[in-house]
Amino acid sequence: MNDYAFTGFPGFLAGKLIEHLASLPHQIGTIYALHLPNQQREAEELRDTLLSTTSLEPRQLVLVEADITLPEVILDPIMRSVIERDVHYVFHLAAAYDLSIPYDLGYRINILGTKHVTAFAKRSKQLKRYVYFSTAYIAGRRQGTVYENELWHRARFKNHYEATKYEAEALVSREMGTMPITIIRPGIVIGHSQTGETKKFDGVYFVLKLMAQLQQMRPLPYIGRANVEVNLVPYDYVVEATAFLAHSPVGSKRTFHLTDPFPHGAREVYRMLHETMFHRPPRGTVPHAVADVAFTTWKTPHNWMFRTNC
Repeated sequence: MNDYAFTGFPGFLAGKLIEHLASLPHQIGTIYALHLPNQQREAEELRDTLLSTTSLEPRQLVLVEADITLPEVILDPIMRSVIERDVHYVFHLAAAYDLSIPYDLGYRINILGTKHVTAFAKRSKQLKRYVYFSTAYIAGRRQGTVYENELWHRARFKNHYEATKYEAEALVSREMGTMPITIIRPGIVIGHSQTGETKKFDGVYFVLKLMAQLQQMRPLPYIGRANVEVNLVPYDYVVEATAFLAHSPVGSKRTFHLTDPFPHGAREVYRMLHETMFHRPPRGTVPHAVADVAFTTWKTPHNWMFRTNC
């Protein structure tokens, strides 16, 4: 049996990965779900949900207070000693995903946090795999094809999220020769490929909520004329691929893009959402500058990603 440690609990992907692993409960010793002290209630709710919807027993899913911005990561020294002694797989999902984060916050959570969790994984005496969740957007403003074995570049970044995730992956990449590491670079994670189920309503879901608020004005216009590619990937693909790569020898000491090889453009995604909701295509185009003014009065965050850290 294997013991697991997850940062980023009670985040969406961490919960889904644990749910997927629970399909083989006889292979699981203990899953340690690391969470911030102020997320105790949410962590307990997700733990209880997982215990009621999977065959995991309470002893197999243990909540652990942690803070990746601190060098020790796990706050209780006895629990820290137990986990470092027994854990076989460390999944690091915790990060600041908000595209508008200031650099100092991104540095503290994404860079320092990754440094601390990597050191924690390295101290783990029985480590079989350290799985680090990066992002496809560490490529920044690079042009052309970017391969999985290509990290280093001097191109600029669009925001501090991309820059700090790049630096964080660089920290992990430098340990490839000393640890069994798997780096995952997903695109923008959305709902289930078959059911559409999701619990995170940012990104494309913000657009749907905006359309619902403005449905009396339908058909709505396109926003800007740019058709930038939007790389959307369903969460079940990310979860299943990650679980396989984390346990297979083929995944060790390698980086993997979990992305759509044929991504849609932003205007095409907008058109599909509009036609699904209103049964007709958008009409006309509103400049981005005008839309930005409207968005400043909208209270729901409209970034493509979300923030979860522990």
